[in-house]
Amino acid sequence: MADLIPNVGSGTLLERVLLADDRAIRIGAIHQLDYDRAVVITHDRWKSEVGGIPQYAFLLATAREVGNGGGDDDEVLLLRVEGTAPLALERDQLAVREEALREALSKKHDPSPSAILDVDLDPFTKNRVSFTGLDCRIIGTFYEDVRDGRQVLDFGHDVDNFYATATYRVFKPVGDGLSALVSFIKPTEDPVQMVRIGAVRFSSTRRRTILARQADVPVRVNIQDFIGTKTGMFGMTRMGKSNTMKTIAARVFAVSEQRRSEGSSPIGQLIFDPQGEYANPNTQDGTELAAIGVGHVVIYKFGAAAGQDNVRPLGFNFFDPEQIEPTKSLISSVLADATADYVKGFVQADFAGAPMTGESDGDAAQRRARAERGRLLLYGALAKADFALPTQQADASGRQRAWRAMVTMRGALASEIERALGPGHIRQFPGGRAVGVERNSLTTVIDWIIARDEAKDLTGEALRGLQSFVSGDAWRSALPIYTQVSQNRQVSGYAKLKPLKHYHSPSVQADYRRDVYGELLNGRIVIVDLHLGPDDAIKRLSERLAEYLMDRQTKAFTSGSEPPDIQIAIEEAHNLFSTDKYRDDLDVWVRLAKQASKLNIGMLYATQEVTGVDHQVLANTKNWVVAHLNNAKEVGELGRYYDFRAFGDAIISHEDRGYVRLKTMSSPFIVPVQIDRYGRDLVNEARLAAGLLALSPVQG
Repeated sequence: MADLIPNVGSGTLLERVLLADDRAIRIGAIHQLDYDRAVVITHDRWKSEVGGIPQYAFLLATAREVGNGGGDDDEVLLLRVEGTAPLALERDQLAVREEALREALSKKHDPSPSAILDVDLDPFTKNRVSFTGLDCRIIGTFYEDVRDGRQVLDFGHDVDNFYATATYRVFKPVGDGLSALVSFIKPTEDPVQMVRIGAVRFSSTRRRTILARQADVPVRVNIQDFIGTKTGMFGMTRMGKSNTMKTIAARVFAVSEQRRSEGSSPIGQLIFDPQGEYANPNTQDGTELAAIGVGHVVIYKFGAAAGQDNVRPLGFNFFDPEQIEPTKSLISSVLADATADYVKGFVQADFAGAPMTGESDGDAAQRRARAERGRLLLYGALAKADFALPTQQADASGRQRAWRAMVTMRGALASEIERALGPGHIRQFPGGRAVGVERNSLTTVIDWIIARDEAKDLTGEALRGLQSFVSGDAWRSALPIYTQVSQNRQVSGYAKLKPLKHYHSPSVQADYRRDVYGELLNGRIVIVDLHLGPDDAIKRLSERLAEYLMDRQTKAFTSGSEPPDIQIAIEEAHNLFSTDKYRDDLDVWVRLAKQASKLNIGMLYATQEVTGVDHQVLANTKNWVVAHLNNAKEVGELGRYYDFRAFGDAIISHEDRGYVRLKTMSSPFIVPVQIDRYGRDLVNEARLAAGLLALSPVQG
């Protein structure tokens, strides 16, 4: 007998991956079909045998004769169950059921519900009423294609043809077949590295799935999707967003170590941690990111003491000449609300003294000397504002020495200071005009210099040395801050510096931003622990770090080289990417959101408020991880992207931690997933990738 449907046969790849006997179980047939939706007819017994068919379950429909020859029109429709649908004869069956109940009520002496409603139907009728309809959305079509001479499985987001409904058979994918389906990515020439992210989960209630041994069907994603792109994590607090971030961070770390072993540049990861949940172990995970290894995870935090293996102090050393630029910038920011002339002078003054292009050696030396003298006065102002002075500082060779404020000073002036104040206040170094002001004598020496300048009581070389010392812009601009006097009027001066003490770490040897960037270039995970710092300090430090990162990546990009791959994870994104803020092109977070991709910066952002994130950020988000949201407004906004609208009711009602709807860049459809818990196994995978031994059971 000739085939009624030519060219519909057995494509080996489709059958092997999706429709083999151990990968798909038949549960029914197509009752109605159009280009967007299908009604599947099934039976209670068939549903029971496959462990149930929950809402949002995937089904496969095909007109193929599985196992019978081949053809060039092989394809399988992917369906998603979204509800129930009435069948053509269902009203007649309901009428039969109703009539049986009416008859039982009229004949039974006991009119109670249990006596009437539990009356058995005859087997024939019972079988007929056990057929039900499933309302399904057609997600798309799986089909076979040939790429570069190789047969591959491809997916289209629509239906290019359909046959009579009687031709189709419907299957529920199970086991490896379901895993292959939910882990499917479209063929691509881009890098692919599939890793497990969790298990398929269609419903909050999992009893039947567990009984059918289908509760741990793995979902794999292409971890390359998350590198250099935007990933949005949406959900209420304690719904598993941070767990997902840790999982992605560990997986990206493994990719980074693989790149390193192949001689390529690794991937740095920067995590802003406002609650301390990434930097520290917690009872939920039983371990922390730092367990990957002290040589690979670095934590920056307020108040950290020097000497800890992988913990660094967060902040600047305001008394380090190498960190004067960020120090001046922070001081300028707290003075910005003042309109006094001395503030404008401070902002414009040069405290770094770096040589300028084309400048003579003499001019460069004078610039450096004036900057040193301005710094001396600024250090005095900081000391009067109760900033802790360092005890030690590295010299040019890297050796530690006692901290002194180094300035260039004429010998006659230095000798006059020693004559007037006595020994032990300054130290003169041979071979030049370098003078070190001792830390305990800082304000004493400064007060003497100011007093002599006002009294005009020096003579000869000492006078000329004093006049040269106090003549530079840096000294004059810092003087009102130290003395709290400007143009014979009282000003706030150093009192306005006191709120900046939170940023000061006297043991820090270099600008923390430079150190962080260096760690990122080395492929480390850098966690900036912000949960112990004051809110204002947290905000400023985070912004300054983001600005520095953007600046360095932009310099690499504009120089014609490829910027290094860096991942950034941030919480509370609704405070950073709101529509109002997104209009400000000068805001560092807005710049980051707009320019991150071209600068090879991948951004993972988490928020409880979809509506709090500007639509341009959402529109450019490649990966979506959606956990429980508790109101229709947020779900309504979410429904504008992909087909999350179909999951709206479930997202509101399902409050299971780690239960998400996942859409990645490579995956053509949304997959409901129970994200794996970040723990020892994942830590050990990351450690193995770095060539480290696994943690023993007794280790944290």
